[in-house]
Amino acid sequence: NEAQNVQISVTKYDGKPAAVSVSKIGKVYQYMQINVSNVGNKLNKAKITAKVTKSWITSNGVDKNNVVISKFDESDEQWNELPTTYSSEDTTHYYYDAEVTSFSYFSISEKATNLPDETSGETGTTGETGTGAEEQGKTSAWIWVVVIIVVVVALIWWIWARKK
Repeated sequence: NEAQNVQISVTKYDGKPAAVSVSKIGKVYQYMQINVSNVGNKLNKAKITAKVTKSWITSNGVDKNNVVISKFDESDEQWNELPTTYSSEDTTHYYYDAEVTSFSYFSISEKATNLPDETSGETGTTGETGTGAEEQGKTSAWIWVVVIIVVVVALIWWIWARKK
């Protein structure tokens, strides 16, 4: 069935959203919420592309290959790391892709397997110390996420329309 009037909204959070009961363990680059309406059950999967500033990676001592997009599971109240692939980079950002089948709260962070032993007493930080330019970079990252989602939805609709 054709999806019409599809609406996508991406909300960026400076820290853990109040509606989320558990913080993501480790160094978190960004929390976000993606809401999609007027899709119903017409969407099988979508690709999220996130960009992370190289300066955040460097200043937080995170390896560029150890960044993950995680989705918050509200029923289990836990963060589930999605299979995330490093896709490319430009002069200021690294780009990462992950596939999703539904939308909710997401985080972009270091992989949990690369965290210090929890018995050491170390805890992650949110990495929320940024300059105005870095904040602008984060804002444009969410614009890219929205653009990618819109393109995926349009592509699914186009494929479906051609099958008719």
